[in-house]
Amino acid sequence: MANKRVRISEEEFDPKIHVKEYKRTCRECGKVWHSLVEREKKIEKEISRGSLQQAGFACCNPAAAAQSQRTVAAHENTLQQLRRCPNCGSQNYSEEIIIYEKEK
Repeated sequence: MANKRVRISEEEFDPKIHVKEYKRTCRECGKVWHSLVEREKKIEKEISRGSLQQAGFACCNPAAAAQSQRTVAAHENTLQQLRRCPNCGSQNYSEEIIIYEKEK
């Protein structure tokens, strides 16, 4: 049996017991979808880290730089997919952050 999602305020947020999500609504078709804030932030950090590695490898190790570039591109693609309407593919959406308790 699923718990009812009770919204929590930002001040009450505790990552050990709460989940923070983007609730996105497509302005083209009206589809609503959710994406974990933590997941998107992790992907953004991986993109930044990969970009720095790519720059560092550029002069010394072209093969490693190329692999780093492919990894960054894959992370960017994943992030774009999370921010695209799963129904119509639009990136025209509104979003809000919702916080609720993790299911037990």
